Amino acid sequence: MSTAAKAMKTSNDVPMQAPSQEIWDAKYRLKDRHSQPVDQDVGATFERVARALAAVEGDKAEEWLPKFRWALENGAIPAGRILSNAGAEAYKPAVSLINCTVSRTIRDSMRDILDSVVDAGMTLKSGAGIGYDFSTLRHKGAFVFGAGAGTNGPLAFMDIYDKMCFTVASAGGRRGAQMGTFDVGHPDVREFIQAKREAGRLRQFNLSLLITDEFMEAVKNNTDWPLAFPLHPGEKRT
Repeated sequence: MSTAAKAMKTSNDVPMQAPSQEIWDAKYRLKDRHSQPVDQDVGATFERVARALAAVEGDKAEEWLPKFRWALENGAIPAGRILSNAGAEAYKPAVSLINCTVSRTIRDSMRDILDSVVDAGMTLKSGAGIGYDFSTLRHKGAFVFGAGAGTNGPLAFMDIYDKMCFTVASAGGRRGAQMGTFDVGHPDVREFIQAKREAGRLRQFNLSLLITDEFMEAVKNNTDWPLAFPLHPGEKRT
């Protein structure tokens, strides 16, 4: 049986299902700038990836090539960015093989928030996903000493990241992947939990609430859970 034919079947000799074929064609099949297929079939995709992986082994590449090829054909499918981008340098030389990255800490200042948007945009442009913790930003309505005014809160800034991701993804042909996390002790935690109930909001995000053992104990004991955020000394209420 040819490599391509074997690649279309699982180890149990079950033909690839139509949805799997469609997903491969839409997300992982290498195509040129005119959207014409470079990978003629799934076997060609596996061959491309196997050769890229084996090349890292240097003078042992030929020894490792059949091993990687066998693993791919028998169900050891790598992460999406590897499957999509490995061995594709001739067609997209500036992409990443990293599926997921973690943002640097977003500090509670306008400059750092916007600088992090730029970093995230460049990360997404390379094809990698990115995750952030937004509970480092002060809550909605909090007074900003330097600006002498209140803030719209972390969810409003998340909206900026969401729109940026949508724009970068639309240019790159793939949906951008973002993860937003939030501490259960932040004053805006309820707004974070409910954010996606609003139609069309934060659609470029997966959201995860960061809970603690102390919070779970408060739930078990039905006790109050305080919500707080550190403030600059000049921002204390008098």
